[in-house]
Amino acid sequence: MKKNNISSIAILLFSMLMFIVSCTNVLEIEPVSQYGANFLSTKTGVNAVLNSAYANGQFIQDEGVNRIYVEESTTDVFVNFRGFLNGNLQYIMDYSWGTSHTYLVNFWNNNYRAIRDANIVLEAVPDHPGLTTAEKNQFEGEARFIRGTAYSFLYGWYGPVPIVKSSTDDKFPAKASEDEIKAFIINDLTKASELLSTKSSQIGRATKGSALGVLAEFYNNTKQWTLAASTAKQVMDLGLYKLWPDFTTLFALANEGNSEMIYVFPAIAVEPYGNVWVANALPPLYNTPIMNTATQVCMPVQFYNTFTTGDHRKDLILANYTDKNGKLVDLTTGVEYQNPRSLKYPLDPNAQNRSGGADFPIIRYADVLLIRAEGLVMSSGTVSSEALSLLNQIRNRAGLASLTSADLPDKNTFITQLLKERSWEFYSEGKRREDLIRHDLLIQNALARGKNAKAYQVRFPIPQSDIDANKNLIQNEGY
Repeated sequence: MKKNNISSIAILLFSMLMFIVSCTNVLEIEPVSQYGANFLSTKTGVNAVLNSAYANGQFIQDEGVNRIYVEESTTDVFVNFRGFLNGNLQYIMDYSWGTSHTYLVNFWNNNYRAIRDANIVLEAVPDHPGLTTAEKNQFEGEARFIRGTAYSFLYGWYGPVPIVKSSTDDKFPAKASEDEIKAFIINDLTKASELLSTKSSQIGRATKGSALGVLAEFYNNTKQWTLAASTAKQVMDLGLYKLWPDFTTLFALANEGNSEMIYVFPAIAVEPYGNVWVANALPPLYNTPIMNTATQVCMPVQFYNTFTTGDHRKDLILANYTDKNGKLVDLTTGVEYQNPRSLKYPLDPNAQNRSGGADFPIIRYADVLLIRAEGLVMSSGTVSSEALSLLNQIRNRAGLASLTSADLPDKNTFITQLLKERSWEFYSEGKRREDLIRHDLLIQNALARGKNAKAYQVRFPIPQSDIDANKNLIQNEGY
């Protein structure tokens, strides 16, 4: 990545600050109108830069849904038809993406902007004259969390990437090695978990639980099973989180900030800071005042049919509806856009144009329970009673009966079932691609669906613009 100098960073920083307001306690990111020479020597200045880091690293509005679309359209849980969106997503669904695909470029740039801002905070804090020790720890913890999370996102899409940890780093950094990038992410998230408090007054701001949750997920996705299991246990031992009892109301606007949501990207019903999933998912002539775009974001009927009868997770999927003309429309024919629709992110009566207020969940307590279950089984090679119990907690909340050791007698049967449960639990949250990758199933899954997928496509290409700008940056294999 080509690194900006401090002056250009300051100009870009405050022109891009996101403003988030709400009558509830959400993370408030306020714009700053000017930048002075001594701005970073004030607490207000450091906080503004930290807020910009959050703004760049928390994906909402179109960037929020695009992250999920890319993660899921490479798999069997998502399909898109028609509209402007399809012009971009068809390449992802067909495994024909190029090195300048707009979603891949934007994801790279946004994460590195978050990293840049986090670095500014980390440089300003240690000798800051206006901060107490407690404030320094809080700022450092949040900045490390943002940076570590951004690098974990980048690693998940592109593999090892350049590590930029200060404004004085090499202007043209090479990619880190596998070991270097993993160690860097682990170090940032571990230190963040040690510095951060367990609670925050604002939804969307980092806590000890969110740092440990992201770390547990990173360990899991990088097949560090023992560490994944033990880190998930640390989250459980905090005693702060629990499964929301009713899956059908888990994502309801009235229940935002509930005890299952460990870390979210907060959205509000204001353009352009909302969640546009529903606007893109509603079928034609759906009887609602909410904006309904031309694009058709669907769930493949083949995946919909894998849900067991009585599974409450299925209740948030639209399978049929009566349109504005009084016609009953069946969305299970599988004929083009007559595929079911995920309404996990609910209709918001206060939506402004496309923008609803439903937050984007990043780490839920359900994640933590399943990460520990998976880590226990993968690290030991056996199915313990604890792992089975953790899996059954998720099933029972969904209204399904418990499975026994006779049903899942060994590692292979357990992991096969766990991946099914994760697909049913986390659809429309952007988890499926990583789930398949870590069990070496992504390309197999694509080939089975008739896609011309290649082995190297478990990683996306580094944006060509960055390859062209940085003589030391080598493109990922296959591209």
